[in-house]
Amino acid sequence: MAIDAQALCDQLDLMVGPKVAEVMINQHEFRLGKEDVAEMRAERPQASVRELVDLLISADSASGIGVTKVAIAENPRGPIDLQISNPCMKRTAGAGKALLFSYWCGALTQLLGTELKVNYVAYDESNDVLKCQLIPSSSD
Repeated sequence: MAIDAQALCDQLDLMVGPKVAEVMINQHEFRLGKEDVAEMRAERPQASVRELVDLLISADSASGIGVTKVAIAENPRGPIDLQISNPCMKRTAGAGKALLFSYWCGALTQLLGTELKVNYVAYDESNDVLKCQLIPSSSD
């Protein structure tokens, strides 16, 4: 069964407001990203971070999310740039934003061993690219 993600996010935003909808989807997708990466790591214990990220990118493309690119800085405390070309949603707030970026936030948190949060989200209409930056959630 296919789910219309855009309609689901629109409905959640209308029912509970975009801030609450974003928190709800964030909690679900963040946990799901962490769980998926833990399973991937168990199945492929020798795989590099880049190999696992590439598998996640392939899954995004196959699921219709868009064409995802992930740039992980050499410095483990540095920002991670994530962009989705031709995204299935073009939202910078609400449930749609969380649906596209919270999964990645959880997945990369699990892969890198540092809890991350979404710091910045922007949509570049001229190039049809949705971008975000993930940063460590604390300044330890």
